[in-house]
Amino acid sequence: MRGKRRRIGRPAGGHEGVGRDALLEKTCELLREVPPDKVTRAEVARYTNVDPSLIRYYFKDRASLLVAAAEKLTSEFARNLDKAVKHSDNSPRSLLRARVGALFDLIVSHPYFHRLLIEEIVPSSTSAAKNMMKEMTERSVAGYEAILTAGVRDGSLRRVNSAQLLLAVIGMCEFFIAGLPILKLATGAKLSEKSAAGEYRDFICDLVLNGLAGPAAAKSR
Repeated sequence: MRGKRRRIGRPAGGHEGVGRDALLEKTCELLREVPPDKVTRAEVARYTNVDPSLIRYYFKDRASLLVAAAEKLTSEFARNLDKAVKHSDNSPRSLLRARVGALFDLIVSHPYFHRLLIEEIVPSSTSAAKNMMKEMTERSVAGYEAILTAGVRDGSLRRVNSAQLLLAVIGMCEFFIAGLPILKLATGAKLSEKSAAGEYRDFICDLVLNGLAGPAAAKSR
């Protein structure tokens, strides 16, 4: 009886159930625990408990592994944003809250996400990294621009620079994990990370919405 055929070149040895998607899942899991400069193909192999040759088979170098991980996390954000949009009332203010909240949730789940982008993807000379950053940034700015345009039209939001709004939202979301000890000291209370995250998420959403309130929104308050 003939043995099971496998893809040519794919390493053998008890890893038939470990494919590219599973390795990427583990890479993103590892990125929750360590900064991106600590993530190498060898470290992912150790963390996943597979032969390093399996990582090399799917990812030709460290750069391609990190780009793939960044793409996976970006797709996770897109899925979460779609869910948030479905639960919104599709008004500009509701859509803005959904976008800010989805980004905050991603950063809380993956605190090294933007370090991965800034430290590894942006400096990369590969076309895959450059294209990924260009497309992701353009989509993000366009998303905010569409919401602002609709909000200005119905009077619920005021006009601001969409790229600057993107950067400001990233900054407010990004500092939560690093700044949690400051928050605990400032409030003088014992805070669980989960409860503090929920409160801060609501706070920055309200801060953005109130700061961008247009004439119609101001009259309704």
